[in-house]
Amino acid sequence: MSTKSIKNKKHLARLFDLGCIICKKLGFPNSPPQIHHIKYKDLGMSRKASDFEAIPLCFLHHLGKEGYHYSPKKFNAKWGSQKELLQEVLTYVNNTDDVK
Repeated sequence: MSTKSIKNKKHLARLFDLGCIICKKLGFPNSPPQIHHIKYKDLGMSRKASDFEAIPLCFLHHLGKEGYHYSPKKFNAKWGSQKELLQEVLTYVNNTDDVK
């Protein structure tokens, strides 16, 4: 297995260990997450975000009626942009010990 692949797996494991970033803000840590790769729109073109550009969201905050994919504008207005949430997530995962 390549070093890059190992780093990706460790990072994704940290995201799962963190749980939904929104639930964590609400005082409900360890909510089972789905991995949401943030969306980029540069000049009308989209590109796929890497695993290092992903945030953990539970079903409700990912795909449910309070979720990003249900209404990105409402989600961003309430919780901040994907980039802001990504910075919060990276702060958490970069300040944790290696995944067990």
